[in-house]
Amino acid sequence: MSNLEKKQISRKDFLKGAGVSVAGVAMAGGLGAVLTGCTTAAVDTAESTSAPQWPFKYVKLDPATVEARAYNGYKEMGG
Repeated sequence: MSNLEKKQISRKDFLKGAGVSVAGVAMAGGLGAVLTGCTTAAVDTAESTSAPQWPFKYVKLDPATVEARAYNGYKEMGG
């Protein structure tokens, strides 16, 4: 029997190799998201939108309407 057939991998070496493999896959997967996020279309869209005026104007809210909207939103979203 040759040395290659007799050699067994230790648990430590296996876990180290698995960790490196998982990290490599994660890095490769994240790289695509980073590259597509830096397109010129995204930059143009961000510059074309205008920020809202600050300070916001005060608007008095009807407590009954706010209560109804909060209750319905809670029930619809499964709160």
